[in-house]
Amino acid sequence: MDLQNVMQKLRKLQKLYEGAKKINSEGEAANAAAAIQRLLAQYNLTMAEVSQSEEEEKKKTQPGHEIISGYTYKSIGGMWEYRLWYVICKWNFCKCFMYGNSYKHLMIVGSKENTEVVKWMFSMLSERFVEFSKDRFKEYQKTEEYQMLYRKPSKDRYQRGYLMGAVEGLDKKLTEIHEQDKKAEPEFHTKVTALAVRSNTAIDEYLKEKFSMGKSVNKSAAMSAGVYGARQAGRRDGYNTNINKPISENRHKAASGVKLLK
Repeated sequence: MDLQNVMQKLRKLQKLYEGAKKINSEGEAANAAAAIQRLLAQYNLTMAEVSQSEEEEKKKTQPGHEIISGYTYKSIGGMWEYRLWYVICKWNFCKCFMYGNSYKHLMIVGSKENTEVVKWMFSMLSERFVEFSKDRFKEYQKTEEYQMLYRKPSKDRYQRGYLMGAVEGLDKKLTEIHEQDKKAEPEFHTKVTALAVRSNTAIDEYLKEKFSMGKSVNKSAAMSAGVYGARQAGRRDGYNTNINKPISENRHKAASGVKLLK
């Protein structure tokens, strides 16, 4: 066994031992203690190290918060960054809120492991979508529709519409992946649902304790009008963005530790 599995087995044996002692099951307690001693000797470990490892595991799953910017692409502006953070958090067991009264300052809440995935995905997707928006605007400028407009939309206005559409398309794609998992892998879907409920509960408790907030409500970012053609192009590109692999890997990894009641 690798060290992580050894630690997990030792913690289970420790709980078995403690449970047996509580009900005065001396034989079961003795067997658990013997098994613990064998593993400790085999892997040159101490119970202090096991307890420390358990605390580290708890820290990984406990919620925390991080203040982030919702206004990194200042030349474009708009609320699309907030909306993108919101959608990525929703599908990665985290939550995103405005921090104060402006979309320019945001707070993401979740376990350290999940917030790291969220930050990586935002960095990757925002950069990709912004590059796409530049290309699509150049293409739009060559169309007959653009040439006939009396008041031509600025590049940043086109981009804001496109980027909001891209986030909508991304969210639609992830919703479809979720529904496909529900049909194809019902047990995995049940585990993900259980994990989502557990994560939401832990986040709500964290917010209540840390910020005196009640049950959290995520505010959806308002959708700006933008340019209709830009919004449509964004939806298509957002929907067709290949992010299935990182999303699926994270959800499978996170759900793998969920034990279902039989």
